[in-house]
Amino acid sequence: MSPSKHWLANQIAYSGWADQRLLTACSGLSPDELDRDLGSSHASVLRTLRHIYYTERVWLKRLRADSLPPLIEIGDQRLFCDSPPEPDLHALRTDWPPVWQGLQQYLDTLPDTELTGELRGIDCSIPRWKLLLHMLNHSTLHRGQVMSLLRQLGKQPPGTDLFEFHLVGHSPA
Repeated sequence: MSPSKHWLANQIAYSGWADQRLLTACSGLSPDELDRDLGSSHASVLRTLRHIYYTERVWLKRLRADSLPPLIEIGDQRLFCDSPPEPDLHALRTDWPPVWQGLQQYLDTLPDTELTGELRGIDCSIPRWKLLLHMLNHSTLHRGQVMSLLRQLGKQPPGTDLFEFHLVGHSPA
């Protein structure tokens, strides 16, 4: 059974809200703190934020193109990262909101019957709703890592819990 478009729209709104809260919290970090290798999967706060941004952006691009690359390319980050210089925190704060808006727009314009339809590549396929759910889960995982990195830097991370999102009234009606 697939989730409703309304539920997915709520989750996309939450994910963008949580990403934005992290970006705001990280704006108080020094350049050294932002890029300090703290031994996490993507080394630093900035590199982890970039990873979340890149993957949300590439999944939006693939959804809009209505196709998947070959399976071997799906997780190859070298294929969807920006060339140096990669975005700094300011660029992420500018460039990321259109990705969240694009995901909402994609979902808003997607016919209900297409939500369960397959996004296909030459050697794999996945229902669109499962791909969106994967992307949202992936972002949540890495936001949790950024929260931990902020604590390692002696900072208090912002609240990004789904409960808080609903509590402050950001969920769609």
